[in-house]
Amino acid sequence: MVRLIVWIVVGLLALSFFGVSLEALYTSPTNQENMSFLTKLFMQGWNVIADQLNAYILWVKSIF
Repeated sequence: MVRLIVWIVVGLLALSFFGVSLEALYTSPTNQENMSFLTKLFMQGWNVIADQLNAYILWVKSIF
């Protein structure tokens, strides 16, 4: 856990060293569209997996 925090701090310092603004990246319209697209894609994938698991669970219940 401590290692993760240290690596996050090192990563933030590296971004600062190269002049990358996290706020500018977050508020960028292009980045917002990309995040929206990835969120939709993730949700669709999750729904497919959940549907498959539900079908499997129902099948197992029908056996017993």
